[in-house]
Amino acid sequence: MKSLKFSAVFALTCAMVAMAATQGGKVRSVLGDVSYQKQGKNNWAALRVGAKVLDGYMIRTYTESGAQISLLDGSMIAIGENALVEFNELLFDKDSRVSDISIKKGMIRFDAQKQKGNSVFKFRTGTATASIRGTDGTLGMTEAGQPYGALNSGEMVMENNGQEIPVKANQFVAFRKDKPAVVVEAKNASDPEFVKKLGEVLDDTTKSDEAIQAQAQELDQKIEVRNEDLKSKYNCIIDSLPALVSADSIDIGVTCTAGVRVSLGSESFESKGHKLHFTPSWIRGSFGDKKYLLNCSVDGADFECGRIAFTYRVDRTVRLLESDEGKCFAVFATSGFNDNSGSVSVFLGDSLIQKTNMEKDGSSTFTLVPGDHVYKVVAENVDSATTAAGTVEQMLKCYPVTNVQIDIRGGNREIVKRKVSQGAAIYPELEFDLLDVAGNDVAQVEEVIVSVDGENFEAEQVASTVGIGYKVKMRIPRGKSKIVKVAVLMRSGETAYASKIYEFK
Repeated sequence: MKSLKFSAVFALTCAMVAMAATQGGKVRSVLGDVSYQKQGKNNWAALRVGAKVLDGYMIRTYTESGAQISLLDGSMIAIGENALVEFNELLFDKDSRVSDISIKKGMIRFDAQKQKGNSVFKFRTGTATASIRGTDGTLGMTEAGQPYGALNSGEMVMENNGQEIPVKANQFVAFRKDKPAVVVEAKNASDPEFVKKLGEVLDDTTKSDEAIQAQAQELDQKIEVRNEDLKSKYNCIIDSLPALVSADSIDIGVTCTAGVRVSLGSESFESKGHKLHFTPSWIRGSFGDKKYLLNCSVDGADFECGRIAFTYRVDRTVRLLESDEGKCFAVFATSGFNDNSGSVSVFLGDSLIQKTNMEKDGSSTFTLVPGDHVYKVVAENVDSATTAAGTVEQMLKCYPVTNVQIDIRGGNREIVKRKVSQGAAIYPELEFDLLDVAGNDVAQVEEVIVSVDGENFEAEQVASTVGIGYKVKMRIPRGKSKIVKVAVLMRSGETAYASKIYEFK
């Protein structure tokens, strides 16, 4: 039977499903005989495409078999043949992600999306552990049980019995029994063929370090020549993609040379020279940088034929719905907060007057300060950045009804005892205070009207210790008595009235 290449089951998986639960992964493809065992159970059952993978599940593959498991953030685990892998913990929420996986036998390939600061993505291979963050590569155990790891991109840290080794792109690291660790620089360090054959070399206890390095370089060069030859015959052109994606899926158009099989995630097509469409997806809320590998296979060999990268981000936005100048409140509405909780801040000038944490899209109110003021409402985005759609700046008015009163200084009646000729007049100065105005803010006043016998006189503002002070110089013609009428119209719509009688004797 034709030998099954491990690469036949490897393709970067980015297809996701929206799950209400925050735990687990999903089986995306199965080749050959693959079985699984639930935590605490003794029986094994056939693994099926579409099945969930939960904490404590073990997956076992046999000769010429393999499986792909996708995680909720778009990360992928491809399990090779003759492997035994246990999923210790798989947990995803809006703040952190935990992936803890043990490779008890065989080899896996992985493509981990970039992890948040408090997230954990850890593999265990025998006595060794590998902590990764936004990388793709290979991990496993040789036939003799020696743990190894290799990276195609990114970085990871491997630790074995207290010895810690940082691993970079194009490096292969193996921890040998009773011997120093081996670190190999190779362009194709994570290639399945390279890893498998170098593992056989490592298990040969007669090989010196120099011999291992020499064989690694020879193998790397052989694979590189093969890949360059394939790339000269087969190539792919990827349609231009936006740098920012706000949906939880994307259509990727790829045009490749006819005759090559092209894979991205669980999708795989035989190219006929026409455009192919891949539609990777992921769970909402798994924000951050996304990267995917386009894999090509032909004549039993596979090679990288493209890389795709973009940032998944949903910008939070805010808009003003309404404001009430009499009741002195305003309402804002948000979008982009579902599965993307954040805060909305309200500023009066440079002063923060309110901060509201929003768990989902909705609306909220804030109180206005009496008068005419410019307010800025800001929806905070990634890294506290602000966007045009996430900021609203507007003049808002607050004119509350406060039952304003007028207090005439000196009382509401004055007796004029001076002799005034018929047809002559007096010119008194009337002073009064406007009480109970919100914030003693003169902007609350629409108009002040002081009149005598239908003639209006202009009022000017003066100092007051109890409210807003005014004075008016009037002309009052001689008569038995004259009434000075005072009316103050407020922007709130209310009007205060008062009067003073001048009586001539």
